[in-house]
Formats: sequence, structure tokens, C-alpha cells
Amino acid sequence: MKVEFEKKMLISSELLSYCHLKGADEFHLDVKVTGEGTLFAMKASPARLSGEELAFLRKELNAPRQREMEQDFWGLGGESENASELALIGMMTDEASVEYGGGVLSVTLTRLP
Repeated sequence: MKVEFEKKMLISSELLSYCHLKGADEFHLDVKVTGEGTLFAMKASPARLSGEELAFLRKELNAPRQREMEQDFWGLGGESENASELALIGMMTDEASVEYGGGVLSVTLTRLP
């Protein structure tokens, strides 16, 4: 149970770190845990992303979940101060939605049990 909580905290931390790297200084993160899974909903502003960065973010977060890899590599998140672990977050979540407009970045992630 503790490991599952730590994984959720890693996902939250990496989302916030990524947004901070993209210039955001105001964050709103909601995490809802139910028997049906965990929902992460974050808004950050003012974020600055190019079209290429937005496409990359969507691609990485929508990577298929890899439970077998997650068990081995989730502890590696946060190891690098220069790079966000977006691929790891993608491997640890089942669904992702990314919206960006007016300097506001909205990310919604779903992690099923």
C-alpha cells in the first residue's frame, strides 16, 4: 500500500516539476482516489509551450501503461534534475488528456487499479 501511495506522489511531483520548468508559477492539482482508480487533474499557468513541446507532452503521457516496467522503474523518477520523467508517467497511467490555451496547461491523468 505504501508503494502505491509513493507512485501517486511521484506522478504528482513530476507533473508539477514539468509545469514549473515550462514557466508556470501557479498550480492547482486535484487527486481523487477511489476503488475505481486515481484521477489526477492539474492546471498550471502561465505555462509556455511550443507546438512541438505540446505534441511531445501528449505523446509521452499517452504511452501505453506498462505494469511490468512500472514495478521495476517507478523509483527512478526524480533522479534527474534536468529532465522530466514524462515517459515514466505515461507508463504508470492508463489515460491522459492534455489541453493548452491562453497560457493555461491542463493535464488529466487516470491510473486504474
